[in-house]
Amino acid sequence: MNQPSNESVADSILDRWRRQIEQQLIPLEQEIRNVTYTEQALEQCLRIMPNLTPVAAQLYRLLVELTIYSRVMQPLHRTTGSTTLSLGYHTRLAATEVQNRLQHLLSAPLAPLEQAEERVVLGGLLKELRQSMLYEVRDTHVLLTCYYLLWRGWLMSLPQAVPLLERELKLLERAFAQADQQKDNRQAPRFAYNSGMLARSYIYFLSNEDEQALDWIRQAAERHDFYPERMPDLMGELAAAEQWERLSWWLEQLVPVLRRQYSDLQHYGDYWELVIQQLPDRESQMWQALGRMLPLGGRIYEERLLAYGKYREWMDYQLSAGKDPANYKVTELKPLESNAPELLLPFYHQAVERHMSHKNRDGYKAAVKLLKRLSKLYAKLKQDEVWREYIEQFAAQHSRLRALQEELRKGKLIP
Repeated sequence: MNQPSNESVADSILDRWRRQIEQQLIPLEQEIRNVTYTEQALEQCLRIMPNLTPVAAQLYRLLVELTIYSRVMQPLHRTTGSTTLSLGYHTRLAATEVQNRLQHLLSAPLAPLEQAEERVVLGGLLKELRQSMLYEVRDTHVLLTCYYLLWRGWLMSLPQAVPLLERELKLLERAFAQADQQKDNRQAPRFAYNSGMLARSYIYFLSNEDEQALDWIRQAAERHDFYPERMPDLMGELAAAEQWERLSWWLEQLVPVLRRQYSDLQHYGDYWELVIQQLPDRESQMWQALGRMLPLGGRIYEERLLAYGKYREWMDYQLSAGKDPANYKVTELKPLESNAPELLLPFYHQAVERHMSHKNRDGYKAAVKLLKRLSKLYAKLKQDEVWREYIEQFAAQHSRLRALQEELRKGKLIP
């Protein structure tokens, strides 16, 4: 007599759980998909949760949350074909609520597996999440994030993680091949190639095959629907694991990907700081990488230059980029005023001329504000006579501009 396969066992248990969960959601079918719906749905489903081992309870809760999330998202897609960009405000909040619960659940350690069935059910949930993630609508990536977390938090803690990774790569490859075969079939569900590429990248990353992982990220980045925030948090994981050599490599390699996107680069600079603390000889690579990030990473580049006391390089960047000192708080320029105040002189003079070129009162007001800062700088440098000659010449040169003369007097720069 043939023994049931692991897959059929998992399907049987998950089907039983799913029927119980869906039965509890029937009374809520007509409710508006808002945060209240997600809370009531969770309470209903957990109320009838069977008596399970600790790990099975975690798996059951995961199935509950995934089911609720699908209920929040699917009605609109089924009836209107809309995406999350057109979700109503309350539905969007509901989706975010379930997303946060999923991430919290998957971020907690997995309880010890006590029975063979539990391992099988975990594999079944991975299969379900993989399938859902690969067909997730284009404008969201909640399930892709859960896929990352399931691997990082739960599956990688298992003794058999390595063969699981090898199997996962084959399954993802098979999914891509099937999607390619159905490209011309308009009735087939839309395959999320971007999510699939990033998922493959992450599995290669977990397998310590960084070149292959990077290649899939590059391929994903070539697509129009790529956003850096959909990438797995590779740098955060490497920093947490204190893998500094590997983190340094990734920080350099990701420059071409990140510099083309309007992404938040603050963490990128922070990770370089961590690397330099542990590997001081990588400082030159940091400067090269930050320089290649320009102009998008300009703010990070500036902050690092000031932090490392590279005041002349900081000023060269400001002048070449046509930056305005008026856009900086006085406290931000304090390091230069304290350590290299003479470098600020051309910065202010250039900006004064730029505001003067507007030839209106707003421009004159802005110029006078900078002139007042300039007067303090010259005083700090003990060049009062140079300042006096400059401001007298400036006022005389623009003596016919009545609005400017008024602003200069208001600022007490001329009598």
